[in-house]
Amino acid sequence: MESKLPLERELEPVFLQKFPPFSEQVKEFVVQYGPYFILILSVLGLMGLFTAFGIMGAVSGMGSVSTAFGVSFYLNIALGAFVLIMYLMAFSPLRARKRSGWNLLYYALLVGLVSNIVQLNIFVALVSGVLGFWILFQIREKYIG
Repeated sequence: MESKLPLERELEPVFLQKFPPFSEQVKEFVVQYGPYFILILSVLGLMGLFTAFGIMGAVSGMGSVSTAFGVSFYLNIALGAFVLIMYLMAFSPLRARKRSGWNLLYYALLVGLVSNIVQLNIFVALVSGVLGFWILFQIREKYIG
C-alpha cells in the first residue's frame, strides 16, 4: 500500500514496529464500534462549541476580552470545529470500512495536534498524538480502498 498522506511513511514504522500490536479482537472491536463512539463525541463536541460561542459572545459584548485572547480563542474554536466536522464526515466511510474514513481521522488528528500546539498544550499534544497514531496505525489494515 503506497502511503500518500503527510508524515504517514515516517510514522508507520514507529507505531507498527515499536509499539505493541493490538489483537485481532481489539482491532475488530475498535473498527466496529469506533465510528459510533466518534459520532457521539462529535455531537457532544459540537454542542460544546455552540456553548462556547454563546458564552464568548456574551463576554465580548461586555468588552472585557483583549484582542489577543479573542484571536487565540477564535482560532482554536475554528480548528476545533474543523476537526469535529472531519470526524462527522468520517462516520459513513468508517462504517463502510473505507480508507477515506481512516484518512479523515488521520487528518483530524494532525489538525488537533496543531490546535493543541497553538494553545501551548504540549503535554496534551504529545499524549493524544502518541495514543491517536498508535490506534490509527493498528486499525489501518481494516480499511480498504
